[in-house]
Amino acid sequence: MTSKHGIARAIALTAFVFGLLVSVYVVIIWWTHPEWFYLPFSHVNIFPFNWQLDDVGMSAVAVAAVGFLAWRLQTKSNSGGNAQ
Repeated sequence: MTSKHGIARAIALTAFVFGLLVSVYVVIIWWTHPEWFYLPFSHVNIFPFNWQLDDVGMSAVAVAAVGFLAWRLQTKSNSGGNAQ
């Protein structure tokens, strides 16, 4: 059975990785198709699907930062404070 710390660490690492991937996706779109940057992310006009691509990119950076911080804190607490 997986411990609660293991589950929290997996969620934090997943948020970090996917937040980083979405951020990279937004930057690639910005470089290749800058005219798309201020268009809605989806054709669905319901919050949060009607966000613009720049909003999605900023949110992804925030999710990646929080996920990285939580992952490092979980890693540090699991190793007894001696994380390398």
